[in-house]
Amino acid sequence: MSNSYFQFKQFRINQDKAAFKVGTDGVLLGACASVDKASHILDIGSGTGLIALMAAQRSNATIFAVEPDKDSYQQACENFRNSIWNNRINAFNERIQDFNVDVRFDLILSNPPYFANSLKNPDKRSANARHNDDLPYNDMISSVIRLMATDGLFEIILPSNESKIFEELASANNLFCIKRFFF
Repeated sequence: MSNSYFQFKQFRINQDKAAFKVGTDGVLLGACASVDKASHILDIGSGTGLIALMAAQRSNATIFAVEPDKDSYQQACENFRNSIWNNRINAFNERIQDFNVDVRFDLILSNPPYFANSLKNPDKRSANARHNDDLPYNDMISSVIRLMATDGLFEIILPSNESKIFEELASANNLFCIKRFFF
């Protein structure tokens, strides 16, 4: 059984209510994200709030965290409130497809649910956190296009096979890969 929290040097992630716990993918994205020049950052599918908190720790940006799962959203809000960056992180309990603000984001980050057409966990919350049924790649791409600043960046972490599929769809929508990491 995993811990009910994950301790970093400057913050703690409580994760007992979240559908998806802290994992290597989120930590890698949070550590490698190009946050240095961003003034407005969007975290799509914030979960526990891990990536938003790591972005806040490494930047002075205002951060918007969107999470559709009610319990995960509440967990993220708790983690944000308990951090020293709570005045710069805004949380929203809605789907990214429905999210609309007047801000355009310099940087959009996501560790999305990426499994498609594979065996699902019988727990609906866990299945939604891991499978892209509720956030298909086309919806993700159109949301990024709608919310990203003209010169903004979108950084996503995906397994190799899914990244090829995603990159083809993104290219067809004039979003092009400029950097790729292999872990």
